[in-house]
Amino acid sequence: MKHESEVAVQHDAVIDGQQHLLSQSAKQKQADKEFFTDLLTSTATKRDVKSYISRLKAPTQKSPHVAPQIGQSQTKIDPAKFLGVPRAVETSPVFKHHEDIQERPFQEVEDVHVALVKLSDLSKIGDEQLHSIAQTLSLLSRLSLTPCIVVEETQSTDETTSKQQISAQADRLVSALDTTQSLGGRRVNDILALQDDGRSKLSLPSLLLRPLRRGLIPVVVPVAYSESTQQAVRISANEAIIALTKSFTAPIGSISSQNSGFPSLVSVDRIVVIDESGGIPSTRSVDKMHMFVNLEQEYHQLQEELRSSTDPHVSSQHASNLWMLRQALGLLPHTASGLITSPAEAANSRQSTQEQQVSSVRTRRRRNTLIHNLLTDKPAFSSSLPRARLGAATASTFVKQGMPLIILPHPAAQEWSAHKQPWIKLTDPRIDLDRLVYLINDSFDRKLDVDAYLNRVNERIAGVIIAGEYEGGAILTWETPPGADQNDTSRLVPYLDKFAVLKKSQGAGGVADIVFNAMVRSCFPNGVCWRSRKNNPVNKWYFERSRGTWKIPRMNWTMFWTTPGVADHDKTFQDYEAVCQSVVPTWADNKKIED
Repeated sequence: MKHESEVAVQHDAVIDGQQHLLSQSAKQKQADKEFFTDLLTSTATKRDVKSYISRLKAPTQKSPHVAPQIGQSQTKIDPAKFLGVPRAVETSPVFKHHEDIQERPFQEVEDVHVALVKLSDLSKIGDEQLHSIAQTLSLLSRLSLTPCIVVEETQSTDETTSKQQISAQADRLVSALDTTQSLGGRRVNDILALQDDGRSKLSLPSLLLRPLRRGLIPVVVPVAYSESTQQAVRISANEAIIALTKSFTAPIGSISSQNSGFPSLVSVDRIVVIDESGGIPSTRSVDKMHMFVNLEQEYHQLQEELRSSTDPHVSSQHASNLWMLRQALGLLPHTASGLITSPAEAANSRQSTQEQQVSSVRTRRRRNTLIHNLLTDKPAFSSSLPRARLGAATASTFVKQGMPLIILPHPAAQEWSAHKQPWIKLTDPRIDLDRLVYLINDSFDRKLDVDAYLNRVNERIAGVIIAGEYEGGAILTWETPPGADQNDTSRLVPYLDKFAVLKKSQGAGGVADIVFNAMVRSCFPNGVCWRSRKNNPVNKWYFERSRGTWKIPRMNWTMFWTTPGVADHDKTFQDYEAVCQSVVPTWADNKKIED
């Protein structure tokens, strides 16, 4: 009887084990379903997907073969397989003059792609929302961007109590991460030091590198050991983020590099701020929120705007977050980017049927801001969309080190007005005409007849916008409608004659948005019109950014404008249409293709 009883117990245990495995399998399937749903609703275009895959396929280093580390069994998503890169591309022959010489067995050591994340005021975030944030951070990790999180709490007057509070919140976050489909989190202490000059540094990099290499999500407590006082002291999360960035990016051969061992192992792709204050507010425009900040062009102006604002929605935290991003991104390659968002945006891990879509155009759905940013390296909504094109306000700001912007004449010094002459010419010594022509030729994939073009526009240039090293630009003119008096400046039409972006910069880095923003916000805030071929692929982009559009009858042109109320003013509409009908193309190929 005893034997039969033991057999029955063992049988029940087997059944329980099978049921547990089935339960775990069902949970895994549900988690995978949610993962792919979130992923698919965050993906924008095929170009974005290809760009994302190419960013992950950075050159790898060869190293002596080492055994896999414990904990590396976590399921990572292979973006190339999931998003459909043909195997033939991976296995196609490569032209080489010499065979590779292999002296010893090796394995490829890929860089760990890292997002440094500042997560503020966890004590104000409820358990449910924190769990959703942990799900999002886990999803980033599964998409090969491992978060390294620095937690921040409002510092109390008592140093000991303050350190205890922030450690407790770090443990709370680790517990939330442990419930996700990732390998979970690990609290990391005692890795920072406070130098005599008051700056922080990473003193024990191996304590951070180990969890990163194993696929764990480190949660860093911003406490540093002071070299002068021999005590552990609280530092700001901003200081900790900057210290980590410096260590990750130290030049090979430098003392910092030798101490950290990071440059060949870690690639910092993102700096993320999750803060209740949210993105950078705009107090001087109707947009109310800066969706994209080009630090190279806008930083000082924005800091002045934030510090002088009396708007109750503007806090010192906005200026502080922007300062930290400028310091950190300044240490990273130009491909790195930053994102400032709110806990609510970061927690948005599932598509809600109740959430609003972008109004009018209906080509966008609300997405998880962090996942969309990872896949596209862009803000969730374009910064150059008119306010009327947006539904619910976003609380996120996408930040790039960006590029300088040259505007001639600069609107702050000289308003772009038809009444103010002399107007600028393309032969102005401040303009590199050869580079400008190359930009146009490359963007349009056609050769410009430079002499004919100068004859047409040089006496009517309203202004020129140039982004970076002639990576993008716009030429705007004052056009006289056919039949109008040449001396009647009131009839002159503000016209976008050329809008060009180098092929290598199209769809990346926000070059087009930077130029377009400058045009509609600084240069022609009251409106501008332009035309494009009816079958031009870029028309969707134009359509989203215009206030109105009109397909000109019996011609291959579509007219766009950003001017308010054009449809209600027949004379303005007629002048716009007449200009778009009459401008003569000046391409050197003399083909009858309208462009």
